[in-house]
Amino acid sequence: MQETLAVTGDVAEVGVYLGKSLILLSLLRNRNERLLGFDLFAEDHYEQCVSNLKKYGVEDEVILSKGLTSDLKRAHLASLIRSPVRFLHIDAGHEYHEVLEQLLLFSPYLAEQGVIAMDDYQDREFPGIEAAVLDFCELDRPRRFVPFLASGNKMFMCAAHMSDSFQKLLLPLPNFLDSCRLTRVRDFNILVMRSKLPVSSHDIEKQIDRVAFPRISEDQESLNSKSTMYSQIGFGAGE
Repeated sequence: MQETLAVTGDVAEVGVYLGKSLILLSLLRNRNERLLGFDLFAEDHYEQCVSNLKKYGVEDEVILSKGLTSDLKRAHLASLIRSPVRFLHIDAGHEYHEVLEQLLLFSPYLAEQGVIAMDDYQDREFPGIEAAVLDFCELDRPRRFVPFLASGNKMFMCAAHMSDSFQKLLLPLPNFLDSCRLTRVRDFNILVMRSKLPVSSHDIEKQIDRVAFPRISEDQESLNSKSTMYSQIGFGAGE
């Protein structure tokens, strides 16, 4: 998706552990893109991560930062993240306040067409993740982030104005074609990947266009009217 849009930038992961997903990110990034990993790296996890990265991934231009994200100072973070980040994977502390702090701390460094992947969004052990994400998406900063894609255990977010474009780029791809559905949460649409109630990609694209133009605030709409407009048997079924 980002290749189609010619999006470039560094890649970052918050919560590295032993480096499994960091290794994947090291293989997927483009030449001249840096990879930044942030983790407490307890016990010997730092050494194990470095060893795993050396064995299975690409070591070049990888910067690992050891310590609690809550102890990170903005000045230090700014010295590490010198270019806009196109992809940010968050998989660190899973409690509500930790997650919200991580989102607020790292989101200013996202490229305009950057993506945030939040891990374990559906994990019943950590309901604070979902709560923190939804609260984060209600905060109004220089730009607002919203969820645009839900997979098996991750929620993907982007700048609000990019959501429609990203979803339309994904719909024709083999892993998405005619196997997703659109759901409405608050004032944004989320594309559900591999839905149990799939809708044709053509119908989903029409749904996206219908709610995107004209883009009118729904603040004055009653809950009853929203319930009717975005019901499961209507909007949730592709109508």
